[in-house]
Amino acid sequence: MKVNTIIFFILFLISNNGYTQHLNRKALLGIHMIPLEDTTRNKLNYHKDYGIYIPLVINGATFQVMGIGEGTILEKLNGKKIKTPRDVIDVMQNVTKGDAIEAVVFEKGISSIYKGNAIGKPLEEHAYSNVEYSSVNYKDNNLRSILYLPHGIKQPPVVFFLLGYTCQTIEMNFDNPAKQLIDHWIKEGFAVYLVEKPGIGDSDSKLPCIDIDFNQELQGFSEAYATLRRNTKIDTSQIFLFGHSMGGVIAPLLAKEYPPKGILVYGVIGKNWYDYMQDMYIEQPLLFGNSEAQIANDNVFTLPFIEDLLKKRKPLEEILTSPVYGEFLKEEGIYNDLSNGYYIHRHIKFWQTLTDVDIPNAWSKVKSPVCVLHGEYDIQAIHPKYGEMIVTNVNTHGGTATFRLFSKSEHAFLKFNSRDELMSSMNNGSYISKFSTNFNQEIATYSLEWMKSINMINK
Repeated sequence: MKVNTIIFFILFLISNNGYTQHLNRKALLGIHMIPLEDTTRNKLNYHKDYGIYIPLVINGATFQVMGIGEGTILEKLNGKKIKTPRDVIDVMQNVTKGDAIEAVVFEKGISSIYKGNAIGKPLEEHAYSNVEYSSVNYKDNNLRSILYLPHGIKQPPVVFFLLGYTCQTIEMNFDNPAKQLIDHWIKEGFAVYLVEKPGIGDSDSKLPCIDIDFNQELQGFSEAYATLRRNTKIDTSQIFLFGHSMGGVIAPLLAKEYPPKGILVYGVIGKNWYDYMQDMYIEQPLLFGNSEAQIANDNVFTLPFIEDLLKKRKPLEEILTSPVYGEFLKEEGIYNDLSNGYYIHRHIKFWQTLTDVDIPNAWSKVKSPVCVLHGEYDIQAIHPKYGEMIVTNVNTHGGTATFRLFSKSEHAFLKFNSRDELMSSMNNGSYISKFSTNFNQEIATYSLEWMKSINMINK
């Protein structure tokens, strides 16, 4: 039983090093990549044991300007042999606008060398707002921030959008459902503020996102929150926090520093992380159609594993060689990442320090109005009881919280006709294509109505 997560595809655009106030734009290669299959190798008469297929090259981006066409094979990038998309991301880690690029490309039966300079990702132009690129500077980090200021409104209320756990950029495509949600807020007169995590996008950081712990991630959001509260272009008395997924853990922790006008969260958990992890191995597999017998058999290994990793925090070598798990970690595809210190796309210290956070206690201290949103088909947050826990917790301790369930909606703000349709799209590779068609506008409408109603209170 593998851990199930949704991967959001982004173009291969990473940051530079050196702690300065000015942030260079990251490089935009502008390519789609597909691992090489035998059919492609045979069709192109390519027989090397490395390389990656390029089915699409975007006009105006680095590769197109260098003269590299689609339907080719990228063999090497800046001297490194390329076998997987991860190899390209690693090479581009320190490449920014203007830096030298050298690519070896197989085309028309021969390998050709292309040289040029990296094109930076273009700045966003937004139909309903001015887009202000700035930064949040603190020790060992200078994080890219973006503030969308709606046209024609002086000092608008603002939503600070807190991303989930993945190390993904805040610069989203327009069809991304999170971006569609943001655009609805902007159209209705709300400014929207986002900040990159360390090492993501243009951010200039000593450590990349994948290697930081939870406290370091929280510090980035905390520094950004303090920066936002000093911004004279927005109404600092009307700051809303919107926490999506793991952002819903961050939100009450920021509220402890400075109470916002209101907090909205979507797809969140109301219990401590270790307890949720147990549910992820016990309850989540049922949503994927696994039998109770199969789950019980898997949990002979998985439950001791997460206890050793998160609670007992045994040395990795001891976990990797434990006879309790036998070959289980290898069979589940966990072993290799774990041997390098990673688990579920983050460093293990991220999950261990998150385990130390008393999430229910954080919510019990919140006195700002709270609105908890949950999608009926949310596989990641598993069950609406998590949101209901938060509401009960806040209200019991003197706060004000409400809960709203959105029928047929899932974790990334999409709506499907049935849970089977959702599962099918995740299994057949069509899920990402649903971004542009399946956004649930009811979430945007309700969140706006709630924020506007709170804005009228004590204004």
